[in-house]
Amino acid sequence: MNLSAGVLSLLACDGMINAMRFLPTKTWLAAGINSALILIAIGFSGLQAQTPPQSNQTKPPAAPSPTPPAAEEIDPDDVIRVKTSLVSSPVLVIGRNGKFVPSLKQDEFQIFEDGVQQEVAYFAPVENPVTVALLLDTSRSALFNLVEIQDAALALVDNMRPQDQALVISFAGDITLLADVTSDRAVLRQAIRSSRPGGDTRLYDAIDLVLTKHLSSVDGRKALLLFTDGVDNASRSSNYESSALNVQRSEALIYPVQFNTYHSATKGLRGVAPVGSGFNKEDYVRADAYLHLLSDLSGTGVHPAVQISDLDRAVSKIVDELHNEYSLGYYPRAPGQPGQVRRLEVRLKQRQFVVRSRTAYVVDQNGAAMRMAKSEGLQVEPGATSAEMSLPVPVAKDSRPQLGARWICKGPNVPTDFAVAQEGLDSMCPPSTRANDQTNAWFIRKPGQVDVLCKGFVISNGREVLGVPIPTGYVVTGEAQSKSCAKSANPMLTANAWTIRLPQGRETICKGFMIPRGYVVVSQTTKAECPVTTRPKNAWVIQIKK
Repeated sequence: MNLSAGVLSLLACDGMINAMRFLPTKTWLAAGINSALILIAIGFSGLQAQTPPQSNQTKPPAAPSPTPPAAEEIDPDDVIRVKTSLVSSPVLVIGRNGKFVPSLKQDEFQIFEDGVQQEVAYFAPVENPVTVALLLDTSRSALFNLVEIQDAALALVDNMRPQDQALVISFAGDITLLADVTSDRAVLRQAIRSSRPGGDTRLYDAIDLVLTKHLSSVDGRKALLLFTDGVDNASRSSNYESSALNVQRSEALIYPVQFNTYHSATKGLRGVAPVGSGFNKEDYVRADAYLHLLSDLSGTGVHPAVQISDLDRAVSKIVDELHNEYSLGYYPRAPGQPGQVRRLEVRLKQRQFVVRSRTAYVVDQNGAAMRMAKSEGLQVEPGATSAEMSLPVPVAKDSRPQLGARWICKGPNVPTDFAVAQEGLDSMCPPSTRANDQTNAWFIRKPGQVDVLCKGFVISNGREVLGVPIPTGYVVTGEAQSKSCAKSANPMLTANAWTIRLPQGRETICKGFMIPRGYVVVSQTTKAECPVTTRPKNAWVIQIKK
């Protein structure tokens, strides 16, 4: 290779390197590798073509080695993406009628971290597909419910949208991948029906396998639907704590559907089974605490399934959420320190809507965001649990504390499966903007079969409105007066609460509220307990759709 050709080659390579200085970080790396290969190729080509140097030839000075571009010359956005991790949150928006609001755009959302507004860097509308991992417990403890588990999983597959995908895994003493990620409904149905009963239960191992292997490589929205009683007695590589830690690090939403297998699994046992066998009362205490921890970290909820109707209701609620869920993300303006807790708030410019989203995260050792439990008293370690915390084990109703029950500041952040049972004053919350209102906080808990729900009057756009949504799946059967709830600023409105209940067959309910899935209106009537409407008949008669 002659001198002029070598100079041209070096100039070409130097031009490539200079051009790369203006590329984003990832592009620069890729281009750098290509340029290095070209330079090596030119060098080898020159060695093959050149003639041996003559003794009187002077060797030209070596070209200076190109230096990597300085950090300040890289696009600032790329620097942020390297030094900080994307913080994302699933978001559900509920209207005053209790229905999901699925048609919002990115510019209608605002994200705040520790009170400082952040720039929305990622937005996925509800139309985006979701990948669901169906995890089926086929162990001895769940054997009694295996057919019901299969039917419930099939119901979810039947309600998937065409672009949605799913995978199916069964677990007992072994963990079996029955169907890898696919949108083929026939393949998924066959996989579900092919699940067979096993022996012991490797629940922790199964959850870790799904999160770290099968869902970690999936882009976009993802969820894990877990059909189980929550008992583990045979995991080999994971335990309660390590499994919960993986859930904290995952972006997948976890929806536990919890079966009550305590009586069927322990029936016929002679004496008391040892703790850890999967058949001791304490194993079920631990199981219940574990499932509630997973749902609390995900911001979802545990769906108890005692009857077939409970299964149908659970699957219906989960499908509703998955198909009406947005996903938002941002890069924090300032990196966090390991162990630091940062508070999140997702707001809407339309204040009349209720927003359910992630409320906080913990910075891990690598600077990444880890989910944290919202409920007070729920910990990664199971040591704080007691026998009274177990839902599958029968205990006196009055002595059973409510998992997740807590005080929150008034505002659009009531989970759709909770009820506002009381209003009060919290020194950590901002004062109420309503006239003569001495309360600024709500006590929320899971509603009972029949319950009383505070209306939760708040100010929106200068006028008093009802700020509390009706829990999903419940119907309003009338108005009530409650000493636990704040009164309206309008003295003509004496009722400050709703009476609600889970429908059972045929029901007469107040007009103007969401009809539960699976029910239809068959007639109209008048009910004294319901609010007066502009028409004579203020109530609907509903029944299960045939």
